[in-house]
Amino acid sequence: MKKQFLLFVSIFLFGASIVSAQTSPNEVRKISGGVLNGKAVKLAKPAYPAAARAVEAEGSVNVQVTINEIGDVVSAEAISGHPLLRAAAVNAARESKFAPTQLSGQPVTVTGIIVYNFVADKAPSWLKVGYDLANVQHAPSLMSLNTNSIGKIFQTEWTTEKEQLQKLSEIKQAEVPMVLSERKISESTEKRADGTMVKKIITEQAVKSDNQPDSERTAVSQSLIASLQSRLGSDELNLWQFNTGLSLSHALSSFRYPNERDRVLDSLRGQIQSAPDKVSAEFITELQKILTILEKPNPTPEDRAQIGQIMPKLFRN
Repeated sequence: MKKQFLLFVSIFLFGASIVSAQTSPNEVRKISGGVLNGKAVKLAKPAYPAAARAVEAEGSVNVQVTINEIGDVVSAEAISGHPLLRAAAVNAARESKFAPTQLSGQPVTVTGIIVYNFVADKAPSWLKVGYDLANVQHAPSLMSLNTNSIGKIFQTEWTTEKEQLQKLSEIKQAEVPMVLSERKISESTEKRADGTMVKKIITEQAVKSDNQPDSERTAVSQSLIASLQSRLGSDELNLWQFNTGLSLSHALSSFRYPNERDRVLDSLRGQIQSAPDKVSAEFITELQKILTILEKPNPTPEDRAQIGQIMPKLFRN
């Protein structure tokens, strides 16, 4: 399988990647401070983005920051975490304040990490769980897989399934995207109230993921899917939702794997036709809209945008 190349515009998905340079008559020494949460005078709380809430995105976001000699955050960049949560974490980091740090009586700048934890309000639907686990088998990265959220829907005694989910979490943690290139989009200089100057640069990054779906990742996800189907065997509605999530994920992957198109679309059609009576007509209508778009020989960017608007509606049901 060819390697997937993903282009991320930092100002859209991950928040602005800002490089700050503070001018001073004398060069200021820089030290590493590790995790800085406990050292903040004011640790700003990030907003929970509506888009992230709609898909129940949660988890930790690590923000790499530089703090100047008077305790202001002069640069902040998210280095891990769900894409829909990164911008909010970066914005909060910029608003945080720290006590000035001195080394041998001299002011120093400090670099370190601020960790923000986002927690979804409720467990995901079985549709979302099926969709996410099917994505494991064909997505180039597990970056958006929220194992903490999925685990909320598991019952206490489902120890085998929890172990399988933990294994997927470990595989995700081992993935490291590689930045291929970085291009400057804009640059500006601001003067702070204390007279210092801060340069801000917004960049665009090209990121390569070498973490192609491998045999271990696929085997663990398939085993977990089979286990959950067995657990839900007597629950008609939740089993249907779970299987529909699987079919929906595979159907959307037909954009990348056109050779699978007929098979995966047939699977989604079958799920729509076999919907239990408890499934609302509105839900079926939204599913049918996605199927109709995917049946087009060449869906347009507008078509894909429409799918993006429909998906959060389905996940909320």
